[in-house]
Amino acid sequence: MQEAMRIGLVVAAILAVLTFVEYVFAVNVSNDVLRFIGLALAAFGKAGAIIYYFMHVNRTWRVEESH
Repeated sequence: MQEAMRIGLVVAAILAVLTFVEYVFAVNVSNDVLRFIGLALAAFGKAGAIIYYFMHVNRTWRVEESH
């Protein structure tokens, strides 16, 4: 249980950092193309972390154990 809690906290910290990066790009970057690229990369990074760690998509392709 400790390992799962630690991973959850690390992922939450990563999501917080990526949210801050999104904010910085949205507020401080005046070049539209660069702003779009920064926001898109941060959003894809957040989506990937959520899908992998919280939705457990990595378990989708595992071979089931026999009972």
